[in-house]
Amino acid sequence: SREVILTGYPINFVESYINWLNANINLKKIDDWIEINTPFLDNHNDHLQIYVKAIGNKKYILTDDGYIISNLILSGCDLSTSKRKDILELIIKRFGINLDNDALIIETTEEDFPQKKHMLLQAMMSVSDMFMLTRSKVVNIFLEEIETFFDYNEIRYISSVQFNGISGFTHLFDFAIPKTKNNPERLLKAINNPTRSKAESALFAWDDVKKTRKTDSRFLVLLNDTEKNIESNIIKAFERYNVGVIPWSERDRHLDKLIA
Repeated sequence: SREVILTGYPINFVESYINWLNANINLKKIDDWIEINTPFLDNHNDHLQIYVKAIGNKKYILTDDGYIISNLILSGCDLSTSKRKDILELIIKRFGINLDNDALIIETTEEDFPQKKHMLLQAMMSVSDMFMLTRSKVVNIFLEEIETFFDYNEIRYISSVQFNGISGFTHLFDFAIPKTKNNPERLLKAINNPTRSKAESALFAWDDVKKTRKTDSRFLVLLNDTEKNIESNIIKAFERYNVGVIPWSERDRHLDKLIA
C-alpha cells in the first residue's frame, strides 16, 4: 500500500503533495497571459512563477519569461562558454523544453497541460540547481562530476530516464543503475543545492513511481554538500522514507550502494 504512517509526515504522500500543490498555486491575469505563482522556491527562496498564454485551438504556451537564465547571469554564472551552453541544452532537452531568447518555453494542449506544467517547473529547478556554482572558483557541473565518478569506478548506469507514476505524471530521474544478481534496481536523483522544496519534489517523484517498479527497487539521492552543510531535517526526511542518502563529500564511503 502507498499509505505509510510516519510521525510528522502525511499518510498518503502522493495525494497530500498534490493537494498541497493545488492549494498553494495562485493565478493572476496580466494582459493576454496568466501568471501562475507556485509554492516552489528558487535558490533565493523566491516563489517560482510561470506564464501561460492561449495560442488557439485549445493550445497553450508556457514559459518562465526568462527568469531562470537572467537570475543565473545576475548571480555571476557565465553561460556564454560553449561547454556551459552544451550542458544547458542537454538539461532542457531532457525535459522537452525549448530555449527562446533566454526564456524556457514549452507548448501544450489542454489535455497535457498538467504534465507540461510539471515538466517546465522541473526544468526551471534543474537548470537553476545545476548552475549554482561556487563564487570563488569554477567547478564541474554536478551531473558531469557524478558521471566522471561513475565512469572512474566502473559503475554501470543509464543517464536521464523517465518513468510514469501512478498519478499520471512523468518523472525524470538523473540516473538508473540496472538490477543485477546481487543488487536491485536503483533510481537516483542529483540535488546540487539541497532544500526542503527540492527534497519534497524528489520524494513525490519516487513515491509516485515506486509502485510501478519492482518491489525491491531503491531510490538514492546524491546531495552536493561541498559548498555548504545539508540541513539535518532534509536528510531525516529522506531517511524516514527509506531513501538512501549519499552526501557527495562522502561518496567513496557509499560505493557499495552503487557498484553492481
